[in-house]
Amino acid sequence: MISTIQLSADGADNFKILDRYCKDAGISIFKACSVKSVAGSFHPALGENSYTARMTAAISMAFHLSDAVLEGIFDRPTPHYAMHYNRVNSFLDDAALRVTAIIQNNGYNAMPIPASQIIDKSSQRGYLNHKIVAAAAGAGFIGRNNLLVTPEFGSRVRLVTVLTDAPLEFGEPLKDGCGECYACLASCPAQAIKESPENFELAKCVEQISKFQRLMFVAKGICGVCVKACEGRGAKKK
Repeated sequence: MISTIQLSADGADNFKILDRYCKDAGISIFKACSVKSVAGSFHPALGENSYTARMTAAISMAFHLSDAVLEGIFDRPTPHYAMHYNRVNSFLDDAALRVTAIIQNNGYNAMPIPASQIIDKSSQRGYLNHKIVAAAAGAGFIGRNNLLVTPEFGSRVRLVTVLTDAPLEFGEPLKDGCGECYACLASCPAQAIKESPENFELAKCVEQISKFQRLMFVAKGICGVCVKACEGRGAKKK
Protein backbone atom coordinates (compact mmCIF):
# COMPACT_ATOMS: atom_id res chain seq x y z
CA MET A 1 0.00 0.00 0.00
CA ILE A 2 1.32 3.41 -0.99
CA SER A 3 -0.01 4.99 2.21
CA THR A 4 2.13 2.71 4.39
CA ILE A 5 5.48 3.41 2.69
CA GLN A 6 7.69 5.51 4.91
CA LEU A 7 10.64 7.59 3.71
CA SER A 8 13.24 9.30 5.90
CA ALA A 9 16.19 11.69 5.77
CA ASP A 10 18.43 8.79 4.69
CA GLY A 11 18.92 8.94 0.92
CA ALA A 12 20.28 5.39 0.63
CA ASP A 13 17.31 3.92 2.49
CA ASN A 14 14.83 5.97 0.48
CA PHE A 15 16.42 4.76 -2.74
CA LYS A 16 16.13 1.13 -1.66
CA ILE A 17 12.50 1.56 -0.64
CA LEU A 18 11.46 3.23 -3.89
CA ASP A 19 13.56 0.87 -6.01
CA ARG A 20 11.93 -2.16 -4.42
CA TYR A 21 8.44 -0.68 -4.84
CA CYS A 22 9.03 0.16 -8.51
CA LYS A 23 10.63 -3.19 -9.36
CA ASP A 24 7.67 -4.99 -7.74
CA ALA A 25 5.35 -2.85 -9.87
CA GLY A 26 7.09 -3.83 -13.12
CA ILE A 27 9.73 -1.13 -13.61
CA SER A 28 12.90 -2.61 -15.12
CA ILE A 29 15.50 -0.01 -14.09
CA PHE A 30 15.32 2.53 -11.24
CA LYS A 31 18.07 5.15 -10.83
CA ALA A 32 18.55 8.68 -9.52
CA CYS A 33 20.92 11.60 -10.07
CA SER A 34 21.42 15.18 -8.95
CA VAL A 35 19.19 17.75 -10.64
CA LYS A 36 22.23 20.00 -10.99
CA SER A 37 23.88 17.42 -13.25
CA VAL A 38 20.99 17.45 -15.76
CA ALA A 39 19.44 20.92 -15.46
CA GLY A 40 21.03 21.84 -18.79
CA SER A 41 18.59 19.47 -20.53
CA PHE A 42 15.53 21.22 -19.08
CA HIS A 43 13.29 23.19 -21.42
CA PRO A 44 13.05 26.86 -20.37
CA ALA A 45 9.34 26.33 -19.74
CA LEU A 46 10.21 24.08 -16.80
CA GLY A 47 11.96 27.00 -15.13
CA GLU A 48 8.72 28.96 -15.11
CA ASN A 49 7.48 26.67 -12.35
CA SER A 50 8.77 27.95 -8.99
CA TYR A 51 8.93 24.40 -7.61
CA THR A 52 11.59 23.39 -10.14
CA ALA A 53 14.23 25.31 -8.21
CA ARG A 54 13.43 23.28 -5.06
CA MET A 55 14.13 19.94 -6.70
CA THR A 56 17.43 18.28 -5.83
CA ALA A 57 17.05 14.79 -7.31
CA ALA A 58 15.91 13.37 -10.65
CA ILE A 59 14.51 9.84 -10.58
CA SER A 60 14.80 7.87 -13.82
CA MET A 61 12.62 4.83 -14.45
CA ALA A 62 12.85 2.53 -17.46
CA PHE A 63 10.56 -0.20 -18.78
CA HIS A 64 11.99 -3.01 -20.91
CA LEU A 65 10.01 -3.14 -24.14
CA SER A 66 8.72 -6.49 -25.34
CA ASP A 67 11.45 -8.20 -27.37
CA ALA A 68 8.72 -10.25 -29.08
CA VAL A 69 6.92 -7.10 -30.28
CA LEU A 70 10.17 -5.53 -31.50
CA GLU A 71 11.06 -8.64 -33.49
CA GLY A 72 8.06 -7.86 -35.72
CA ILE A 73 9.76 -4.64 -36.91
CA PHE A 74 11.88 -4.80 -40.07
CA ASP A 75 12.19 -1.55 -42.06
CA ARG A 76 9.31 0.39 -40.49
CA PRO A 77 7.13 0.52 -37.36
CA THR A 78 4.18 -1.83 -37.05
CA PRO A 79 0.69 -1.20 -35.64
CA HIS A 80 1.60 -3.73 -32.93
CA TYR A 81 4.64 -1.67 -31.91
CA ALA A 82 2.63 1.57 -32.04
CA MET A 83 0.08 0.20 -29.57
CA HIS A 84 2.81 -1.25 -27.34
CA TYR A 85 4.68 2.07 -27.39
CA ASN A 86 1.58 3.99 -26.31
CA ARG A 87 0.66 1.54 -23.57
CA VAL A 88 4.19 1.51 -22.16
CA ASN A 89 4.18 5.31 -22.01
CA SER A 90 0.91 5.17 -20.08
CA PHE A 91 2.34 2.55 -17.72
CA LEU A 92 5.40 4.74 -17.07
CA ASP A 93 3.27 7.81 -16.44
CA ASP A 94 1.21 5.79 -13.96
CA ALA A 95 4.39 4.59 -12.22
CA ALA A 96 5.64 8.18 -12.00
CA LEU A 97 2.33 9.24 -10.41
CA ARG A 98 2.58 6.46 -7.84
CA VAL A 99 6.14 7.44 -6.92
CA THR A 100 4.98 11.05 -6.71
CA ALA A 101 2.20 10.00 -4.32
CA ILE A 102 4.66 8.13 -2.08
CA ILE A 103 7.02 11.09 -1.93
CA GLN A 104 4.27 13.64 -1.28
CA ASN A 105 2.69 11.46 1.41
CA ASN A 106 6.01 11.69 3.23
CA GLY A 107 6.07 15.49 3.18
CA TYR A 108 8.42 16.04 0.23
CA ASN A 109 7.76 17.58 -3.17
CA ALA A 110 7.66 15.63 -6.44
CA MET A 111 7.09 16.57 -10.07
CA PRO A 112 6.35 13.80 -12.63
CA ILE A 113 7.49 14.56 -16.18
CA PRO A 114 5.43 12.77 -18.89
CA ALA A 115 7.12 9.86 -20.63
CA SER A 116 6.29 11.11 -24.12
CA GLN A 117 5.21 14.71 -24.56
CA ILE A 118 6.53 17.23 -27.08
CA ILE A 119 6.01 20.84 -25.99
CA ASP A 120 8.25 22.40 -28.65
CA LYS A 121 7.61 20.86 -32.08
CA SER A 122 10.36 22.79 -33.86
CA SER A 123 13.05 21.28 -31.63
CA GLN A 124 11.18 18.06 -30.77
CA ARG A 125 11.72 18.80 -27.07
CA GLY A 126 9.77 17.88 -24.00
CA TYR A 127 10.11 19.48 -20.57
CA LEU A 128 13.39 17.62 -20.17
CA ASN A 129 15.45 14.96 -21.89
CA HIS A 130 14.70 11.62 -20.22
CA LYS A 131 17.72 9.88 -21.75
CA ILE A 132 20.09 12.56 -20.41
CA VAL A 133 18.67 12.02 -16.92
CA ALA A 134 18.93 8.23 -17.25
CA ALA A 135 22.55 8.46 -18.45
CA ALA A 136 23.54 10.79 -15.60
CA ALA A 137 21.91 8.40 -13.12
CA GLY A 138 23.88 5.42 -14.44
CA ALA A 139 21.11 3.56 -16.29
CA GLY A 140 23.13 3.53 -19.52
CA PHE A 141 24.93 5.79 -21.99
CA ILE A 142 24.00 7.70 -25.14
CA GLY A 143 24.78 5.48 -28.11
CA ARG A 144 25.39 6.05 -31.79
CA ASN A 145 21.63 5.89 -32.36
CA ASN A 146 21.15 8.98 -30.16
CA LEU A 147 19.20 6.84 -27.67
CA LEU A 148 19.95 5.55 -24.21
CA VAL A 149 21.78 2.21 -24.38
CA THR A 150 21.44 0.12 -21.24
CA PRO A 151 23.75 -2.81 -20.43
CA GLU A 152 20.77 -5.08 -19.79
CA PHE A 153 18.41 -4.22 -22.63
CA GLY A 154 20.26 -2.05 -25.12
CA SER A 155 17.93 0.69 -26.38
CA ARG A 156 14.85 -1.50 -25.91
CA VAL A 157 13.46 0.70 -23.14
CA ARG A 158 11.11 3.61 -22.58
CA LEU A 159 11.78 6.21 -19.90
CA VAL A 160 10.06 8.54 -17.46
CA THR A 161 11.40 11.03 -14.89
CA VAL A 162 10.29 12.35 -11.51
CA LEU A 163 11.93 15.43 -9.98
CA THR A 164 11.92 15.65 -6.20
CA ASP A 165 13.49 17.23 -3.13
CA ALA A 166 13.36 13.95 -1.20
CA PRO A 167 16.82 12.68 -0.10
CA LEU A 168 18.04 9.97 -2.49
CA GLU A 169 21.23 8.07 -3.25
CA PHE A 170 22.65 8.95 -6.67
CA GLY A 171 24.13 6.62 -9.26
CA GLU A 172 27.28 7.18 -11.32
CA PRO A 173 27.33 7.61 -15.12
CA LEU A 174 28.57 4.60 -17.07
CA LYS A 175 31.84 4.97 -18.94
CA ASP A 176 31.23 2.22 -21.50
CA GLY A 177 30.25 3.06 -25.07
CA CYS A 178 29.03 1.17 -28.11
CA GLY A 179 32.47 -0.34 -28.67
CA GLU A 180 32.65 -2.36 -31.88
CA CYS A 181 28.88 -2.61 -32.33
CA TYR A 182 27.52 -0.82 -35.41
CA ALA A 183 24.22 -2.68 -35.81
CA CYS A 184 22.14 0.49 -35.69
CA LEU A 185 24.00 2.13 -38.61
CA ALA A 186 22.95 -0.46 -41.14
CA SER A 187 19.38 -0.59 -39.80
CA CYS A 188 18.54 3.13 -39.97
CA PRO A 189 16.11 3.80 -42.87
CA ALA A 190 17.06 7.50 -42.83
CA GLN A 191 20.84 6.94 -42.65
CA ALA A 192 20.83 9.40 -39.76
CA ILE A 193 23.16 7.31 -37.55
CA LYS A 194 26.90 7.78 -37.91
CA GLU A 195 29.96 6.20 -36.29
CA SER A 196 30.16 8.99 -33.72
CA PRO A 197 27.10 9.82 -31.57
CA GLU A 198 27.97 13.51 -31.96
CA ASN A 199 27.35 13.25 -35.71
CA PHE A 200 23.83 11.86 -35.42
CA GLU A 201 21.58 13.70 -37.92
CA LEU A 202 18.41 14.47 -35.98
CA ALA A 203 16.74 16.28 -38.88
CA LYS A 204 16.91 13.14 -41.05
CA CYS A 205 15.51 11.03 -38.21
CA VAL A 206 12.61 13.43 -37.61
CA GLU A 207 11.82 13.58 -41.33
CA GLN A 208 11.70 9.78 -41.58
CA ILE A 209 9.49 9.51 -38.51
CA SER A 210 7.11 12.07 -40.02
CA LYS A 211 6.91 9.96 -43.19
CA PHE A 212 6.09 6.85 -41.17
CA GLN A 213 3.40 8.75 -39.27
CA ARG A 214 1.72 9.83 -42.52
CA LEU A 215 2.01 6.45 -44.24
CA MET A 216 1.36 4.11 -41.33
CA PHE A 217 -1.36 6.12 -39.59
CA VAL A 218 0.27 5.52 -36.21
CA ALA A 219 -0.77 7.88 -33.43
CA LYS A 220 2.75 8.76 -32.39
CA GLY A 221 5.78 9.75 -34.41
CA ILE A 222 7.73 6.50 -34.02
CA CYS A 223 10.15 4.28 -35.90
CA GLY A 224 11.62 1.53 -33.71
CA VAL A 225 14.04 0.12 -36.30
CA CYS A 226 17.24 1.11 -34.48
CA VAL A 227 15.60 0.28 -31.15
CA LYS A 228 15.22 -3.30 -32.35
CA ALA A 229 18.81 -3.36 -33.65
CA CYS A 230 20.25 -2.36 -30.25
CA GLU A 231 19.57 -5.47 -28.19
CA GLY A 232 21.90 -5.37 -25.20
CA ARG A 233 22.85 -8.53 -23.41
CA GLY A 234 19.38 -9.01 -21.95
CA ALA A 235 17.44 -9.35 -25.21
CA LYS A 236 15.99 -12.77 -25.94
CA LYS A 237 17.50 -14.45 -28.97
CA LYS A 238 15.45 -16.53 -31.39
